[in-house]
Amino acid sequence: MRKLWRSLSGVLGETSSDVFDDHSAADFAAFFADKIDAVRASTSTTPPYNVVHSATSTMDTWPAVTTDEVKKLIDSALNKTCQLDPAPTWLVKEVGGLLSPFIALLSNKSLTTGCLPSEFKQAVVRPLLKKSGLDSSLLKNYRPVSTLSFLSKLLERVVQSRLQTYLDSNDMMPKTQSAYTVPSTAQKRHFPKCTTICCLLLMVHRSLLCVYSI
Repeated sequence: MRKLWRSLSGVLGETSSDVFDDHSAADFAAFFADKIDAVRASTSTTPPYNVVHSATSTMDTWPAVTTDEVKKLIDSALNKTCQLDPAPTWLVKEVGGLLSPFIALLSNKSLTTGCLPSEFKQAVVRPLLKKSGLDSSLLKNYRPVSTLSFLSKLLERVVQSRLQTYLDSNDMMPKTQSAYTVPSTAQKRHFPKCTTICCLLLMVHRSLLCVYSI
């Protein structure tokens, strides 16, 4: 039976988890919530950062999302599937040409109204060991990993590309910043591709937090 479930998970694009059965979901939820509360309490008296205001160009409207753009994003997506997805990613890619116009319409509606569908805010949170070999009985050795739906991640990439274009065209990115940005030619020679992907994903997450009131 276990072999059958492993085969089914592979077909659906789901990856195995190293979560152990030593703790319940309530245990993990309480631990991570307490950890967040502790961080907020320790920084509650920190004075706000003094941001120097300057006149900059504004982005009044979002560039329209095209069907071709959505099709390219679908084709370049990894074959990973979240439990929240109604269909596996590989199947979505097979019929990407048919779905692209509808996804483009949904993306444009979300950007013009400033509304992120509530389903896109949901995630499957899995506690994973920070590294192999750690004591699985200790909650502090785990980190929460959130998995978003395919459409939610697709919209993130749409927003990221537009924000990145706006920031680059107006020279608003710090010259010395390398984190959360697309690396320059010089940086590419020193950082592996996986670092570039991680930076992009982190930047996308922060971009959506700025665009939408989540």
